[in-house]
Amino acid sequence: MRKIKMIIIVFMLSVITVMYQYSLGEAKGKEPFTEIKEMARVLQKNGAKIEEWVIYTREYSQTVKDHSTFLQKANELKEKHRQFQWAVKKDNDIWKATGLYEHSSVKEKIQLVMTVTNNKPQTYISYEMKGFGWSEANSQAVLEETRKNLSKIFVKEPTLFSCVKGQFSDKMKGVLFNRANHLLAEFQAKPVEALQEETFVSVSAYTEQWENALPSKNQLMNIQLALRTTGLGEKTTIVVGTPIITIEY
Repeated sequence: MRKIKMIIIVFMLSVITVMYQYSLGEAKGKEPFTEIKEMARVLQKNGAKIEEWVIYTREYSQTVKDHSTFLQKANELKEKHRQFQWAVKKDNDIWKATGLYEHSSVKEKIQLVMTVTNNKPQTYISYEMKGFGWSEANSQAVLEETRKNLSKIFVKEPTLFSCVKGQFSDKMKGVLFNRANHLLAEFQAKPVEALQEETFVSVSAYTEQWENALPSKNQLMNIQLALRTTGLGEKTTIVVGTPIITIEY
């Protein structure tokens, strides 16, 4: 009986070990910034010129609980990111430490924000990388820099909000909604809800290719796509984001 128990225990430990190694391999094997690379690829494949892209994330801080720890954390961020231009401001019950760094064709912003409501402070740290134009060679180096900064700023692996904005220079053929559906098919995404007007279309959808998702009307969504025509349809702006759009359109 003891022998059977030992065999079961050894078997269970083996299963746990294999599952752990598999999950660890998956986590390590996942290529970073897959979503923004895929959005840029699909837009360029369909003839859009990429004008702007953004990666944004934030994390709540459990250690910043008062003015003293806020300044301590702000100084820590300044020390780690000396190339940034920093400013600390107080507006009523809101403290902000903002670091800005502009180089080549990108802008970076780090913010430490503490708000106090009913004497209860709540603090978060945010990071934004904004780029202009897109080429696979240049973006790879920029995204690698982003990855390094994320590891310096955040305690846990943060959820990323990625967004790409582009423009079709040719006159849009057919209905905007049809073009939107064509592009969603490129992402293997199924529409969840949509807003349709003559010169504007916005669609929320879900694709199994990406993990991050938000609830929407008892369904999940993790991609938003918007198309807007200007100049009598001569130009069409497109914005794609996951899990939601974060660029103004």
